[in-house]
Amino acid sequence: MLGIIQDYDTDQMYPVYGFGAKLPGAPDAAASHCFALNGNIFKPECNTLQGVLNAYYESLKKVQLFGPTHFSEILKYVNGFVKMMSMEQS
Repeated sequence: MLGIIQDYDTDQMYPVYGFGAKLPGAPDAAASHCFALNGNIFKPECNTLQGVLNAYYESLKKVQLFGPTHFSEILKYVNGFVKMMSMEQS
């Protein structure tokens, strides 16, 4: 199934985000509902599908899963990113 995804991205660089977790160094009561799994929100891409899986497994070692989760924050972030990219290409 993972092989299907790679057919839609020619450079094999996948932006990967997590949600619903307390990040290292964040205040105790705060949960992040949009963070880069690789730890770099300005460059959230992981190289190849194996890189995506590695980022996921590594993030599980560093974050504390926390609910309730709000997936809408990722949708807002990605929507803004797509809008910005479309304006740059116009």
